[in-house]
Order: sequence, then structure tokens, then C-alpha cells
Amino acid sequence: MNTGFSPHLAVPWFSGAMMNRIRFLGAAVVAFAAPVLLAAPAAADTRIETRLGNETSLTLALGSGGYDDYHRSGYRRGLNAFGQTDREVRDLIRDASQACRQAVRYEARNLGYRDVDFDDDPYIRQISRRGFLVNFDDVEFEGHRYDRETRIACEVRRGEVVSVEGIPRPHRGRPYPRGW
Repeated sequence: MNTGFSPHLAVPWFSGAMMNRIRFLGAAVVAFAAPVLLAAPAAADTRIETRLGNETSLTLALGSGGYDDYHRSGYRRGLNAFGQTDREVRDLIRDASQACRQAVRYEARNLGYRDVDFDDDPYIRQISRRGFLVNFDDVEFEGHRYDRETRIACEVRRGEVVSVEGIPRPHRGRPYPRGW
């Protein structure tokens, strides 16, 4: 019982008939799979459907794994659709938000408003590699006699503000006097 294993003791256990069945099964699997494997590249992005019964069907879909041009191969490596890492995008978003806030303050000051308060965080959407749309939902403009709250939309391209929309005009279209 305590003898070691020797390979010649295991040989009689495998019979020739069993080995023939395994070889035959392997050959059969390869024979059935070969046409599908050879036809798959030719039928890329196709769908093959076979009815097995009244309410049963077998469907084989060949082609892409659901990725389109928006999700390029870089998407799987931790890059966004524009080929940037999360750290790069975070830095660009911070710069775009600061540029928009500065541009809104500058325009408001030129129109005669004393102060501008940005109450909420902006909603920022990336539109190109270095382009962003920045939306502020609640911006308060403080004038000489009264305050106005409004929404501001800003577009930033390559770090520069291209457009600012939504800054209210002062009362009666005249700027406030700058004698404060």
C-alpha cells in the first residue's frame, strides 16, 4: 500500500477504446467549429438566427463587442473619448471654471455691478479635447440698489473664454455710476 506511484502501473487502466472515443470527439468538435471560425471574419457585424421550434430560436451575433468610435481602444486603458486621463481632465475643468468666473466678473464689473456671487458648483461638459461648456445655475449680481439672480452659460476653448451668455443688463440699459 505504501509503494510509490510508477507510470507503468497506470497504463493498463486506459483502454484503447476510450482513447479512440476521446480522439473522435475532439475531431468532431473541430470539424463542426471550423466552418463557423472561417466564416466569422467574412460575416463581421452580422446576425445569424435559426428557428429551433415555435417559440425557440438560436441567435449568433458576430462583430464588434458594442464599442463604437466614441469608445476607442484608449477608453479601455483609462482614457476618455478625447485621449486624456482623469487627472488631465480635472486640471482642464478647474482652469475652464476659473476662466469663466473671471470673465463673468469682468463683464459684470464693466456693466456696473459691484459684486458677483456664484452660489452653486458649475455644470461642466467637455465638447472637444480642450473645449468646455460651463453652466452656472445660480449667479447673483449685486448692483447699487438691487440684486439679480440668473443663469450663466460660458464656452471655453483652449483655455480662453469664447462666449459668455446670460449676464443681465442693468436697469434701463444704463450702467450704474461708478462713484462708490
